[in-house]
Amino acid sequence: MNTNRYEFSVIIPNRNCKQTLIQVLHALETQSFARDQYEVIVIDDGSTDGSFEFLQAYRRQTSMNLIPLHGKMQGAGSARNIGLNAANGRLILFLDADTIPRPDVLRLHALWQGHYGPNACILGRVLMSEKLSKRRQGRQNDTVTRYDDHAAAELEWQDYRTANTSLSRELCLRIGGFDENLPAAEDTEFASRLRPVISRFIFISDIQVTHHHPMTPAGYFGKGALYGRAVALWYQKAPELRYLLIKRYGVFAPEMARGKKIKYFVRALAINRLTIPFISFFGRTARWIWFEMSEGLYRVIYRYQVRRAFRASLRNI
Repeated sequence: MNTNRYEFSVIIPNRNCKQTLIQVLHALETQSFARDQYEVIVIDDGSTDGSFEFLQAYRRQTSMNLIPLHGKMQGAGSARNIGLNAANGRLILFLDADTIPRPDVLRLHALWQGHYGPNACILGRVLMSEKLSKRRQGRQNDTVTRYDDHAAAELEWQDYRTANTSLSRELCLRIGGFDENLPAAEDTEFASRLRPVISRFIFISDIQVTHHHPMTPAGYFGKGALYGRAVALWYQKAPELRYLLIKRYGVFAPEMARGKKIKYFVRALAINRLTIPFISFFGRTARWIWFEMSEGLYRVIYRYQVRRAFRASLRNI
């Protein structure tokens, strides 16, 4: 039985992010929050970069309550569930191995948790690392939200993402944690089940972490394929959410309105397996000349990969 020995359990899934994870742990050591009021649980999910050996050594030298655990190599959702089951905190703070917290992150999460009550989920802001050259990166700045210019805002569940969010452990366990079958989008799916048992999703822009994760264009496009497969599984699992998933991820399904179907087919005439190599070439070429155009072309390829993987996955389910 969980005894809530701590106010917070910080849960961090990791796979091959050792160098940034070092920065994350250093930042957690310097928090403006009582050291005996939080533990840090890092679930290493099959890293090959020496992450787990590093964590074992780091645990021996730090005064922080650090718990390294092995994952099952089933993705971030599975790793977070392992952390939830091992946690001794009343509240959970989710971080990623590539999100470096500012010194006041725990203090501010505790402050706003106290303000909004035990059934609220608090989401902080995620800033892209300025140390990364955007032109060398494939990934989009997907941490930007329409709420970033607000001091505080109430969000819809669809806006939830795990990094830099806090909520009670009891609520996480009540809904069964994360769906371990989803290779991506597990955080948004988690929020869809959290919605009926939670009072509010609150965004506080002053609670900030820095996202530092270099990614090649190929890695970014591969992420799109991963999301396509995940959305197909979610689509099958939750018929009541199908229309919302179609709209959010731009995939094709029978539930689409006729006008949307026509638009989809027109787009498929211009964006398909024959034209994607040319779009990719122009995207790479424009990266240093017309960055905004390059970003748009990369986004086109990413969304194509989502749609393509969604179709293929539905046929195989």
